[in-house]
Amino acid sequence: MRNKNQDIAGLILFIILFLVIVSVVVLFSVNNFSFSSSSATLQKNVLEGATSVKKLYYIESNNLEPKSMEYINLHGFISTLKKYPQMEINVIEGVGSDYRRLEEIVSNAHQEGTRYVFLSGFEMNNALGNIFRRFNDMRFFVSSLDVSEPNVVTYTDKSYVAKYLAGYISGAFLSNSKKYDDNDRYSQYDDDLAASLSKSLHSGNVGYIANSCSTYEKRNINAFALGLQRAFSEKKLYVLWLNQDNTEEQNFSEITRFIKKYNIRILDGTNSPCKWCRYAMAQDLYYFNFMVKGGESKKGTILGRYYYDPSVIFRTIIEIIAADSKSTSNRYFFGYSDKAISFDYSRTLHKELNENSLYYLNNIISEL
Repeated sequence: MRNKNQDIAGLILFIILFLVIVSVVVLFSVNNFSFSSSSATLQKNVLEGATSVKKLYYIESNNLEPKSMEYINLHGFISTLKKYPQMEINVIEGVGSDYRRLEEIVSNAHQEGTRYVFLSGFEMNNALGNIFRRFNDMRFFVSSLDVSEPNVVTYTDKSYVAKYLAGYISGAFLSNSKKYDDNDRYSQYDDDLAASLSKSLHSGNVGYIANSCSTYEKRNINAFALGLQRAFSEKKLYVLWLNQDNTEEQNFSEITRFIKKYNIRILDGTNSPCKWCRYAMAQDLYYFNFMVKGGESKKGTILGRYYYDPSVIFRTIIEIIAADSKSTSNRYFFGYSDKAISFDYSRTLHKELNENSLYYLNNIISEL
């Protein structure tokens, strides 16, 4: 009798295990089908969106200068939209801080049936907030602004990551420089140039020239300072804020006094427009170059270059529009992992840094 009960119990256990296995297989199959269907639906919507007409406005606050950051962004935007030829694009530049004119432009765009507006170079204030709320059936795309309105999508290129690397490189470069002795020709260096670099940099400081006091700029400066502190905690970062109303002559005077007063040997600053780059070249300073396609600087001693690819950013956003996706995030960040931002240090730098500094630098880059 006992054996019979054991057989029955064993049979029941086998049936339960069999049902559990079948259930897991069925559930996995259903979920797998669901994921595949969802992905296929999104792709289908993107392709269909490429053939349906959509009107887009790109409104720029500044008058675009070739090779400026704003120009690069617009170029990346238009290049991305070449894959969607049925989308109608209107580009308006030079609006400045005239928010009444901006509201009038948006109103006209709304009457034309436009529902997607890209804004570049504008600051977040009550006037801009009123525009977002008035045209709440439109979707606005803005760069590096803190906005809480539900119809606004913000996107940020994490240039501050590259600024952190530049700050670290500056500190490592200075801390690696040794006191120069005419009787000691640096046996570890075969090149006299390397020794002269150490001589000139030993007592030098690091400077940063900023064009504006925006949140975006403060974030870049803060990142640069943190990188500098990590590599060389004894060094200070000296910052000069340029007045937006300055003439070229006034900028020249202020930057010249700043460089001499604080014995600046390494210089960085606002990438675009780079109002300080020619002073870095003219006064033989070490500096960091913003890489503009077809317009790389070959003058001066460059410690590293920033690379920026806006098409990575706009490709993501345009696909959202093309797919008519409603379930989008309101905030996007693009950095190293997305290949929107990258950084490359020069051969001069590689020669000057010791193995320990290079190890930490490469380790930092690999973690980004």
